[in-house]
Amino acid sequence: MTIFNTSNPDIGLFTRPTTHGGEYALVELFIDYYCNKFTRNNKKTQLAVFVEPRLDSGFPDVVFASYLPSITDNWSDRRESLDVYDLKLLSYLCTAEKPIGAKLISTLGFPERQTITSLEKLMDAKLVSYRDRGWRVRELRNVFSLTKLIAVEAKLNDINKVVEQTHLNTRFASHSYALTNSAHPQGETVKTFKRFGIGLYGKDSQFRRIVEARQYTLPSSYLSFQFNEWIGKSIAHQGGLQYA
Repeated sequence: MTIFNTSNPDIGLFTRPTTHGGEYALVELFIDYYCNKFTRNNKKTQLAVFVEPRLDSGFPDVVFASYLPSITDNWSDRRESLDVYDLKLLSYLCTAEKPIGAKLISTLGFPERQTITSLEKLMDAKLVSYRDRGWRVRELRNVFSLTKLIAVEAKLNDINKVVEQTHLNTRFASHSYALTNSAHPQGETVKTFKRFGIGLYGKDSQFRRIVEARQYTLPSSYLSFQFNEWIGKSIAHQGGLQYA
């Protein structure tokens, strides 16, 4: 289990400085609760916890990333240089059906030179290949190792104010939750969360899942890949990984 609560420029991760107060205290308690629950119930996956990571969509309070220990089995040092453009292209290729170069350029809106550069970088990193007149992602299980990506937004008192950000987190997360210090939210609040497919945790003497979040398929966007790359790079750096 690894907790990322400070910036790490070596892997491209930046976090927001912590603002101590009631919401942060609630988040800290929830991290302890989730980590203890994860340790009891998970034998095949490992856990990375990201506290207020900087994303294009904002700073989620905490993100729990479950991943397979094999994440670095097919790692390449060329992944160190991948940027947002490259990950956006990789994410698109996961859902596109044999796109040719011209379609990539028109769909993503990248300049031609940027598209060519990103394809070359992804090929060098052994993440994509060109065959049958189209670009393809290699076996996804060898490219993406996250099994769950749970985003949590904390809010004291008026939980309705965090609905928008919680829903925005579904762009990258497999499950998106809001967290409140109340165990008995109003009925309309519960209906709103159910309608948007987002979940809700409350707390009295202990944490309780009030609304279960809808599960989204991973990777759901390039931001899902961002968490995968942060974890892989961190393990590679710490372990002195020898690249093939």
